[in-house]
Amino acid sequence: MKLIENWKQAWKLKSVQVGALSAFFYALILFSEQFLNVWNVIPQELKNKIPENWAEWIGMFVGVAMVLARLKKQPELHPEINQFVAITAGHSNSDPGAVNGQFKEAELVTQFRNAVSYYLRQAGVEHKMDGIGSTNLNLNAALKLIKGSSVAVEFHMNAASSTQANGIETISLPKDKKLAQDLSKAVASVFGSRLRGDNGWIDQSKSARGRLAFVSNGGLIVELGFISNPTELKTFNDKYWMAAKAVADVLIAYEKART
Repeated sequence: MKLIENWKQAWKLKSVQVGALSAFFYALILFSEQFLNVWNVIPQELKNKIPENWAEWIGMFVGVAMVLARLKKQPELHPEINQFVAITAGHSNSDPGAVNGQFKEAELVTQFRNAVSYYLRQAGVEHKMDGIGSTNLNLNAALKLIKGSSVAVEFHMNAASSTQANGIETISLPKDKKLAQDLSKAVASVFGSRLRGDNGWIDQSKSARGRLAFVSNGGLIVELGFISNPTELKTFNDKYWMAAKAVADVLIAYEKART
């Protein structure tokens, strides 16, 4: 590498001075906290021995470092705000879930997911799904979406040996009880269904299904009625767009309250 002529006098150049000043403040920003930690452990007796002509400059340096340390992002005080809602459809294209005649749970909940997505998109709410259109990816894809989401909701339909079994429920961890109840009420109000469990909430620990991977990882599972009940199945097919809007409204309100 060949240096410029009179490189020893380069410090007089404005570009060098500006660059050095920028580097100094960049280093100060990076190491402001470390500097303050060291400064705070220096005994006061030693600080008192600092020459007066240096004291003013060091005092200014410490003051700037304190300001920068306060302004620096501190993850433990300001955790990352998640930026999207995850909505997924239960089962997958290779796993139909519960079936009643020509109707397959995986296909019905995929339609519902897409309808919720439509209303979230209309409201400008950032969201991600486990597939587009008729695509319904498997559980592993849904689980990946939970990480980084502000809330993750998966849609299913219940099934029972009795065609009379009915009602809406949302399974979640206790921390999401209120949101689970709100989601169940939104669906039930459109379908005219009853609420199961605790006002629409089922604690996973009390669920007949036991531990569910989606819920254990922080998601909520909304059961949109019983596919095995002819009346509830017909109501779903007739009104799922309205129910999807009601669910989207709950998620939109949740996001607004969070931010």
